[in-house]
Amino acid sequence: MDNTLQQPQTGLIENVLSSYLGPRIVLGLAAMLYGTNFPLGAIMEQSLPASAATSSRMVLASIVLSPFLLQLKPSLRTQVLIGGAFVSMGYISQSVALLDTSPALVSFLGSATVIVCPILQWAVDKKPMGIKDAPQTWMAAALCLCGVAALELFDSSAGASLTETVSQLGTGDVLSLLQAVGFGTGVYMSEKMMHKEPDQALQVTAGLVTTTAFFSMIWCFADGWMSNPGWESMALPGLFLDPTLRSVALAVLWTGIISTSMNFCVEITALGRVPSSEASVILATEPLWASLFAALIFHEQFGTNDYIGGALMISACLVNTLKPADINGFFSKSLKPSE
Repeated sequence: MDNTLQQPQTGLIENVLSSYLGPRIVLGLAAMLYGTNFPLGAIMEQSLPASAATSSRMVLASIVLSPFLLQLKPSLRTQVLIGGAFVSMGYISQSVALLDTSPALVSFLGSATVIVCPILQWAVDKKPMGIKDAPQTWMAAALCLCGVAALELFDSSAGASLTETVSQLGTGDVLSLLQAVGFGTGVYMSEKMMHKEPDQALQVTAGLVTTTAFFSMIWCFADGWMSNPGWESMALPGLFLDPTLRSVALAVLWTGIISTSMNFCVEITALGRVPSSEASVILATEPLWASLFAALIFHEQFGTNDYIGGALMISACLVNTLKPADINGFFSKSLKPSE
């Protein structure tokens, strides 16, 4: 009876993922869940060092996924370790960049993943990714970057003008770009692994998250806060036992179990069906969802820039669904002189 129930359920999931829209909708839902990390991350970082917040989230996620780690196929172990190192670089460089760089600029520069993925496809896979070969990819990337810029750099409620934001460029901005390289490479490598072993989504997720947790723990030791009195309440499991950190503990639970372990697995499963250059644009809508959740949780104003940025990012996702012939044909007709 269990097998009878499991087969239709598995068949339904496979039908969704095998369709054209299915995996793209799944990636959109993953981006939405990732958007909860921004407001909940703000709650965690009010009471915890950045390294403690990242480590607690990743360690919890790795514990949840630990049963699948030993099931990882030997042929994927090296790739998972390298991919996990790049994902770790993304998370750590993002957190360090936020120490002296505005969240708006970190988010904008982090969206450069939409450029990193097609560059990797061109450089590593030798896939033709020029303007004529993949115009939809570069148009979508441009629209996406403009959308993130509208959302983050032109936010009048932030109290800083665009000139003031850009004038603060420094080391944090290099780290923000490093974040894009880390996350973009992680997306690219996940796509390659899922193409190779489509039944290893949970195992690959467990490996990537565990590697990230390992590097996050090293960051905690190097950060110095573990030598301070009372540090036990800022780490697992003491974090869940301190009644004054209840809201922080709930944020760690959500980000560790839902928006990291579960969501990461959902993302990696869909990455086996969608090219990384296209997936990166869908996942880059995360700041749009972050703005929506910040408006709901912190009652922040949803301004004109948010509507413009949202429209541009949705347009980017729509453009990315087109074929090169559609765009080349449109421009050839537009540029053709009328008789």
